[in-house]
Amino acid sequence: MGGRVVAALAAAIALAGSAAPARAAVLPYGTDDAGGFRNVLPPGEQGTDNAFQLAQFEANGARPPHWNDQQKLYENLVTASPGLTHDQIANYFKDATFGVKPEDVASTESPKPGVTIIRDRQYGVPHIYGDTRADVAFGAGYAGAADRLFLMDILRHTGRAELSSFVGGAPGNRQMDRTQWALAPYTEADLQKQVDQAPVLYGDLGRQVVDDVTAFVAGINQYIAEAQLDPNKMPAEYAAFGKTPQPWTITDVIAEASLIGGIFGKGGGNELHSALFLQALEKRFGQKAGERAWSDFRSKNDPEAPTTVLRTRFPYETASAFSKRGLALPDPGSVTFTDVGPPLASGAAARDSSIGAQLHRRLGDNPLASNWELVSAKHSRPATRSASSARRWATTSRRS
Repeated sequence: MGGRVVAALAAAIALAGSAAPARAAVLPYGTDDAGGFRNVLPPGEQGTDNAFQLAQFEANGARPPHWNDQQKLYENLVTASPGLTHDQIANYFKDATFGVKPEDVASTESPKPGVTIIRDRQYGVPHIYGDTRADVAFGAGYAGAADRLFLMDILRHTGRAELSSFVGGAPGNRQMDRTQWALAPYTEADLQKQVDQAPVLYGDLGRQVVDDVTAFVAGINQYIAEAQLDPNKMPAEYAAFGKTPQPWTITDVIAEASLIGGIFGKGGGNELHSALFLQALEKRFGQKAGERAWSDFRSKNDPEAPTTVLRTRFPYETASAFSKRGLALPDPGSVTFTDVGPPLASGAAARDSSIGAQLHRRLGDNPLASNWELVSAKHSRPATRSASSARRWATTSRRS
């Protein structure tokens, strides 16, 4: 009897060992790294708080690990400029070398065979290794969801102009939906068509993008599946809003991309209004004078703007804006603008503190953006170029 128990126990241990996922090989710190790159993520790497962590914050203000531990780096940079020296860069930007030194490893996990995610002790940054390209994309999706799942959910609903249905119909949320729908009124069929057309329009590159996004989405969904079984992984905001995270789709990624395109496309994307303005000027002042007036208002290259590269020109948009080739203007009187929704009370959206109002303020006329600083080889020690960047999103290493 005792022998059978021991044998069964040994078999169970062996089975458990064989069931453990095979991890991707982790290369030594600095392998395949270009050298000299540093960055800072002002909000901190960790952006997920479970119910226990939220309760702790409400009780005594304690934040989860790595929630805002990079903020001081970024804040102090403001006072260091413009007298920042090479030797001071490490005081404001953290090391972003590929890999983690053995003594700095905080955790190692493998969400699926062929994927290994290592996080460092100091800032909790995920370094992702995979046996294949798809494995790395999967790991990026998994790590991104671990760090920012609820924010990602906010953004996918905002990208579809469905923020109000997700977090409530406050005026600010409805205003954000109106703004997004006016910029990118894509239906589900429109979003799917962009996925389907990628291989048609771009061949192998398009197929590779679809494969990458498919693996990325699978990583997100793996984390969602685990969070639904483990409350320590579930962002507390879902319960606060009475929601549960739904599976991700490729079209969710496209919807988020349309939101990002709207943010960084503020200098463009207004072609129809611009064309109508040109026609109005031509009608009032004549064609030549109207074109000159329109050009005065045009946002193009500013010859007085400071540049980082001296005595070198990079010609852009060299063809005339009035060239007949590629110029499309609406027929006079053919354009009618329709409001995307019922009017909101004047100023109501700006006054509330909803998620949509905050997004609208941050993505409006003066959108926040990343910045970077490049130190040339002439001013670096050793004589190699070094770069520093301030970013919002998690840092992940490329495939090993």
